[in-house]
Amino acid sequence: MTGAPYSTMTIKQLFSSLLLLWIAACSGGISGSGGLPTGFSVGPIDGFGSVIVNDVRFNTDSASFTVDGVAASQSDLSVGQVIELEGNFGSRVASSVSYRSEIKGPVTSITLNDPELGLGTLVVLGQTVRVNSQTVYDGTSLSAIVQGNLLEVSGPRNSDGSVVATYLEAKSNLPEYKVVGTATNATATTFSLGALSVNYGSADTSDLPGGVVANGDRVEARTDPAGFSPPSSFVANRVEPADGPNGQAGARIELEGFVTNFTSAANFRVFDFPVRTDSGTNFINGNAASLANNVKVQVKGSVASDGFLRADSCEIQSTGAIRTEWEVESFNLGASTVTVLGVEWQIRSDTELEDDSSANVDPFTLADLSVGDLVQVRGFLDGSTPVASRFERDDPQSDARLRGPVTAVTIGGSFDFEILGTGIRSDSMTIHRDENDAVISQSAFFTALGTGVFVDAKWDPFSGTSNAADELSLELDD
Repeated sequence: MTGAPYSTMTIKQLFSSLLLLWIAACSGGISGSGGLPTGFSVGPIDGFGSVIVNDVRFNTDSASFTVDGVAASQSDLSVGQVIELEGNFGSRVASSVSYRSEIKGPVTSITLNDPELGLGTLVVLGQTVRVNSQTVYDGTSLSAIVQGNLLEVSGPRNSDGSVVATYLEAKSNLPEYKVVGTATNATATTFSLGALSVNYGSADTSDLPGGVVANGDRVEARTDPAGFSPPSSFVANRVEPADGPNGQAGARIELEGFVTNFTSAANFRVFDFPVRTDSGTNFINGNAASLANNVKVQVKGSVASDGFLRADSCEIQSTGAIRTEWEVESFNLGASTVTVLGVEWQIRSDTELEDDSSANVDPFTLADLSVGDLVQVRGFLDGSTPVASRFERDDPQSDARLRGPVTAVTIGGSFDFEILGTGIRSDSMTIHRDENDAVISQSAFFTALGTGVFVDAKWDPFSGTSNAADELSLELDD
């Protein structure tokens, strides 16, 4: 994505940039305050209080903002939107923040893969959009979306070109539709963006090099609603470049997205930026062997002379949904945390809170909770922190559930293994299932078990995790 005004400089900015280049020539890098280089951070907004992206809080007091190419302010941004922030990584001061939505248009199909876990697939303007437990909804929800709804979509793309939505906003009206993507099947008048066929023979292409689209170009195509013929034909009235950050040698680059174009751990892309890891890369939650297409990563480093981002750190991130269902063991209003089945959940401003118990409190807040309340919590791991995307209070029930990655395998101890740090037991009465829901033997289950493997544990009735689970299922990291 692009849209940041770094291509236009004042005289003072130009002088400063030339000075930085001179420093880079002498020291091998473009440095900012504190010895860290200036550069770009691309990823979903984690929070505000200035802007937090890629786990770094940047001061935005003097930053310029653009939203879809139009001057804006920080109040126009939302958690989950993928931004490109330019700034100084020493002082952590942003100079510009740009948000470019990936898609704006009508939904043409919906598939609910697993509504309980928040998993679904939409098609919007010929683009496959995948939603999961990390998707932030604004004005809608997965269960509320129907064919024909107008949506704004933001999120990184994976290796098959699908958008993994980090942000979905319902729109009551859209004066124009738009798609950002990588062009294929390009001719002098047409190209494709995913399954969308774009005719740009009469479009404004004045910002494109030579006025034409080439295969591999990342572009934004726009039309008015009359220019879209469902489900996959689009007559553009404007097409423009939508390139990402192009940091020069020495620039700092931080990216959170999916591995694409994977050749090796020393040659892959994130947000279409070339990345390599080496023996000096600090891996978190994995190693070089963990890298492959569609693995979600957060990579941080500097641009080398060959144009690759040489990763100082590479964090392997989970996209899998985690879940607990049982009684509240404790909660902390000041820290906004709730503990269920030994898992301490972080409740954030975008967590969807709902009271489906007989109390039916509306609006429902953590202040309405009591220890012993039956709750269902669904969310994701932010690093190692369980974050709730949906928190629901229900009436009492006898069964309990815990879904998440195995954090330890301790066969032979008091527990057989741990999910999110909570001990789990298995015995001869436990039903064991594989990823396809087929019943397997206990020995086959434990052969497949390992740290990071997702498991769904169920008890009915539940009387404590010291008792063996009634059912254990291996799960895909969805």
